[in-house]
Amino acid sequence: MGDEILEYERTIADKMGWTHLNGAHKHEGWDMVTPNGEKVAIRFDELSLETNAHYLELEQRSDRDSGWKNSAFGLARKNADWWVMANSENIYIAPTKQLWKVVKKARGSDEKHSRRNLDDPDKRLFSRAHILPLDEFAKCCILIINR
Repeated sequence: MGDEILEYERTIADKMGWTHLNGAHKHEGWDMVTPNGEKVAIRFDELSLETNAHYLELEQRSDRDSGWKNSAFGLARKNADWWVMANSENIYIAPTKQLWKVVKKARGSDEKHSRRNLDDPDKRLFSRAHILPLDEFAKCCILIINR
């Protein structure tokens, strides 16, 4: 699945005129750069089509005994200019600062601590996230592209 996602990211980068950095800055919370140097983070959330909400991950840990660490949007909100969420129907593009304001305003109301593991449904992932309804997410976006 990793190669498929990487190829999907490259396709989106090409479509938008961005440079894909092949994971060079993934640990910093961003994946691509725009022609004017802005940093772009991208995540795929295919489950958003079932739930009608975006799972905006803030932290994760490897198991119940390990400490929480910033991840996904938790990193991107500090390091990336743009947050991109894609599923098989749409590509959503939002300024990270604007999106963080929405999360902070509603934080705690829909925070979850685990999510279904797509690779092994019998396992749970250890993550904390804000569940953001797609209609609210769309209000933050400067662009939504139908795939």
